[in-house]
Amino acid sequence: MAQNASAFEEYLKKQGITLDKNTHEDNTVFVVPEKVDGIGAVSLMALFNDSDRYVTLICFKYLTFPEEKKPAVLEMINTLNAEYTMVKFVETGNAVSAQVVVPFHDNFSSEVIVDMIALVFRAMQEEHPRLLKVLQ
Repeated sequence: MAQNASAFEEYLKKQGITLDKNTHEDNTVFVVPEKVDGIGAVSLMALFNDSDRYVTLICFKYLTFPEEKKPAVLEMINTLNAEYTMVKFVETGNAVSAQVVVPFHDNFSSEVIVDMIALVFRAMQEEHPRLLKVLQ
């Protein structure tokens, strides 16, 4: 496990927070379950790469939609991505995901990761009504 993942795990222990952790190849993943108002239960993955250069936070496929709505959803995703500088919304397999990639260069901060996780959940909650509107 990389130094950043170890530091994050230690931070979680000190805060009394328990998250599921998985290791796969050169990545360590912490799963953050959350109930987001208006959306429901979701899981965000905090993906730590062994290079310690970045952490990817992604809430994968939290909103699905029918194929015929794809053009409208893609247009809304483009609008959202123009408005947000940190959080990016992406479409994969007729579903919307939200993600942030946090770069580090010998300056890892668990607090920044926690702040960015909150930012992803907040953006999802705030923009969910706009995404639902294009699905009508």
